[in-house]
Amino acid sequence: MQWGHIKTLFILSFLILNIYLLVQFIDKQNNDDYGMLSDQDASIEERLAAENITIEPNLDMEITEETYILASQKKFNEVEVERLTKREDQNINVLKNNFIISRLKEPVPISEDASSEEVSNLVKSEVSFPEEFVYWGWNKELNILVFFQQIDGRPVYFNEHGPGLLMVYLNDNNEMEYYTQTMLGESESQGSGSRQLKQPIQAIELLFDRNILVPNEEVTDINIGYYSRFIEEGEQVFAPTWNITINGERSYFVNAIEGFVFSSDMSFIDSIATETISRIRLLDDEDGEIFKPLLDDLTTLIQQTENRSEDE
Repeated sequence: MQWGHIKTLFILSFLILNIYLLVQFIDKQNNDDYGMLSDQDASIEERLAAENITIEPNLDMEITEETYILASQKKFNEVEVERLTKREDQNINVLKNNFIISRLKEPVPISEDASSEEVSNLVKSEVSFPEEFVYWGWNKELNILVFFQQIDGRPVYFNEHGPGLLMVYLNDNNEMEYYTQTMLGESESQGSGSRQLKQPIQAIELLFDRNILVPNEEVTDINIGYYSRFIEEGEQVFAPTWNITINGERSYFVNAIEGFVFSSDMSFIDSIATETISRIRLLDDEDGEIFKPLLDDLTTLIQQTENRSEDE
C-alpha cells in the first residue's frame, strides 16, 4: 500500500515537471516568434538605424511610374559628318557614320586635382554634342575619362553594347589628346503602359538585404538613369535604374522595375578600348598614322591588364 502511494507521487511529480517544461517551451517559442515578427514589422528605416546606416540624400523624388525605352545607335548624316571632319583644331574621322575618333592638334592639360565639374567643362569645350553627355569618372589605370550619354536628362550607365559613350584618352602628361564618341539616336517607349517603380528606399533595402550595404556605412547619393536590359530586333531596351553611391566611393545600380542589382564595373572599358583598336585598324594609311600613338598605347595597356589578370 505504501509503495503504491510512492509510485503515484512519482508519477504526479513527473507529470507536473513535464507540464512545467512544456509551458516554458511554449513561452520561449512565443517570445522567439514575437521577436521575428517584430523584426519583420520594423520599417527599413528602423532596420537601417539599428545598424547605424545613414542616408544623406533626400529620397522624396516623386517618381512612381516609368516605361522601358527603346533606342538604337545614331548614324551621323552627311551634314554632321562634314561639320565634324572640317574642324581645324582636330583631326576627326567618322567611321561607318557612327563612330567618331579625334586627335586634338593642341592637347588640353587636365590636372589630377581637377574637380568633376572642371574636368567636364574642359572636355565639353572640345567635343561635339557636349550637351548630350555627363561626366562619370576617371579610370586612372588606363588614364581614360568616361562620359555617358543622357536620354531625357538621365545618364545611360555602362552600356556594354557601346553606343552612348564618350571616352577621352589622356597622354603621359595627363593631357586630353584623343577621344572616341558614339551616340544613341532618338528614344521611344517600349511596350504598353507604364510600370510601377521601386522607390529609392526600396532600392536601398535590396542592397541591405544582400549585405552590400553593411553596418556603419552611409548612402551618400542616389540618382536615376538607364541601364541596358537587352537587345530587341536591333534596338536596345533600357530600364529605369537607380544609381546608389555608398560612402562616396562605391556605386551600385538597381533596376527600378525588376529589382536586379549590378555593381559599377569600369572593366567594361577594356572591351571598349579593344573595340577602339579594331576601329583604328580600319583607317587608311594616312589617317592610321595620325592615330597610331593611340593604337600603340591602347594595345600596351590592354596587354598589361591581361597580364595582371593572369597573375591574379
